[in-house]
Formats: sequence, structure tokens, C-alpha cells
Amino acid sequence: MRLTMRGRNRLIGLAFFSPWIIGFLFLTAFPMLYSIVISFSDVRIKVTGTELNFVGLDHYRYALLQDAVFPTNLMESLFLIAAGLPIVMVFSLVIALLLNRKFPGRALFRAVFFLPVIIMSGPVLTQLVQETDAMRLSMDYGILRRYFSLITQAGSMRLLNLFMASLVRILWFSGVQIIVFLAVLQKIDGSMYEAAAIDGATGWEMFWRITLPHLRPTIVLNAIYTIVEMGAVSSDPTNVKIVNHLLEVNRPYSYSAAMAWIYAAAQLILMGITALVLAEKKGRRRA
Repeated sequence: MRLTMRGRNRLIGLAFFSPWIIGFLFLTAFPMLYSIVISFSDVRIKVTGTELNFVGLDHYRYALLQDAVFPTNLMESLFLIAAGLPIVMVFSLVIALLLNRKFPGRALFRAVFFLPVIIMSGPVLTQLVQETDAMRLSMDYGILRRYFSLITQAGSMRLLNLFMASLVRILWFSGVQIIVFLAVLQKIDGSMYEAAAIDGATGWEMFWRITLPHLRPTIVLNAIYTIVEMGAVSSDPTNVKIVNHLLEVNRPYSYSAAMAWIYAAAQLILMGITALVLAEKKGRRRA
């Protein structure tokens, strides 16, 4: 049977995509499903093997209602994601708009903004965050000292410290978003801007009427990607809590799995809220 052009393209796309599918099924899907099972069980490692005793929602209740640390870490993580999300999105969009203009050395600047995504490994990121912490702790004089003392008295110093420590991540994790925004900007038909300019539209009006509507689906995509990326950082308060609990002798795996799925559910809720807020309304689309 002779395949159509669309059928051949689908087969080619599936062939390129198949390594990821195979890797997901064998390396990701099974650990995810197994972590759900052990989150509802009490894991005991014995000489004969691993023993699972079903305990229902006990680990989830303990994490949310009895653990004195996990709810605080969870709220701190969600605060960092919610506070960093608009910064990453605005920063990425502004840089993409600037890089979309024609100027000497544009290719070099594009590489500079995307380079952190390539070289940013766990040890490099950890070192940068530690340097940021050291710089913050060294600010102990003048108006900065009075400012931070006022914040400390207000009881918000811990959240501010976490936000400042994540500033490096916010700026360095914008490379993918910039590239995605830039790819969409380059696909917008330039004749639309020319027609708008002939009609007397300003640059600001072109941005709101032409550029932003074309970027709206991409904004949702980049926002969801940013939430996942920021939530997967090893120095995230909730991730630190989960990893540290694995070192404990008493029920390490089952309780850590429960905390991980609570955090995953919280991120999914945040993604849903973000998608609803940023999604294009039907009435606005018709207008």
C-alpha cells in the first residue's frame, strides 16, 4: 500500500520520537507507578527482599497534618515558583523581542543567552547559588542593613533569602523560553506589521494586537515548562526535604514518595491555574 505524504511524515516523526517513548516507558513510567504504590504502603527492606504493607492515606495525612516542616517547605516552594514565574516569562519575552531585531552580532547574543542551558549542571548551579548566598550575607552595612532588618522584623526574611538565592536560577533558566519565543516571533508574517504601520498603529499597539495574540499559546507552553523546571531544582526546599528524608532509617521510601506526589499534585494545580489565566477566551478570540 502506497503511503501519502502525510503518512510518511507521521512515520518519520514517530521514528524520531520512538527513542523517547521507549526511554519513558522503561526508565520513567515504571518508577512513577511504583512510587505511587509505595506511597500508599509501608516499605520494609529485609534480607529476603522488600516488603510492602498497605497503609492507605496514612503517609499523606502525616505529611499534611502532622509533619511540622513539610507544609512550610511546600508553601515556600510554591511561593518561589509563583514569584519566579512572571519574572522568567517577562525576562524571556523581552530578550526574545530584542533578539528578534536585526543588529550586528545578533547570532552571538542568541548563543550567549542560550549557553547557560547547555553548561548549567548541578554542581555549577549549586556553586552559583552558594556565591549568591555569600554575597547576600556580606551586605551588613548602610541602608541595605536597615532594609533587611526591617524585613526580618516583619518575619519575611526566610522567604526573601530563598527568593534571592533563586535569582541566579531565574535568570539562567530562561534560555529555552527565549529560544521558543524567538522561534514563534520569526514566524509572524511581517506584512501584518507593515499593514498596521500604514494604518497608523504604534509599536505598542502592534505588540498588543499582533505580537501578543500570536504568542499566547507559546506563553502558556513556556509557563508550564517554567513551573516544571523550577520545581525540579535540587535546592528547592521541598526537594531538599524529600531527599533528606531518604537518609532516615524509619520508613524512608514510602513517606518520601508521598511527599513527592503531594508536591507533584501542587505543581499540577499551579499549572492548571496558570493555563486558565493565560488561555485565550472565546469571546476575546471572536472580537
